[in-house]
Amino acid sequence: MPLDAINEIVLRFLDLKRGDRTGDLESLLERFRDTARAQRIRCPTCGWQPGTGSRWFCADTGAPEYFSAGCGIGWNTFETRGRCPGCDHQWRWTACQACGAWARHDDWYAPEDGDEG
Repeated sequence: MPLDAINEIVLRFLDLKRGDRTGDLESLLERFRDTARAQRIRCPTCGWQPGTGSRWFCADTGAPEYFSAGCGIGWNTFETRGRCPGCDHQWRWTACQACGAWARHDDWYAPEDGDEG
C-alpha cells in the first residue's frame, strides 16, 4: 500500500479517535480494506495496477475473448470481477491499459498474504 494512503488513514483515525463517531470509523476501515484489495490487482504480464478511475469498455472483440455483442458501456472491470453492468457479459479476458497484453481476468488478482499460489 502506498505510504501516502497509509498516512491518510492514520491521520483520519487519530481525528476520529478524538470524538465518538463509530460510523465514520467503520467507513474509514472499509476504505482501508478497499485500498488493500485494490493493491492486489495487477497485470500479470507487466505488473501495472489500475486505479479506481481506470475504465474498460464492453465492445466487440476478436481473440482471445471472441465477443460480438458489446454494449459500449465503460466501467472499472475490477469492481464487478469482469461482469459488464450493461449487458451482463462475463469477461474472461482483460486487456492491460499499459502494455496491451490480454490475460485471463482471474489472473489479475494477486494472492492475499498467506494464500497459496
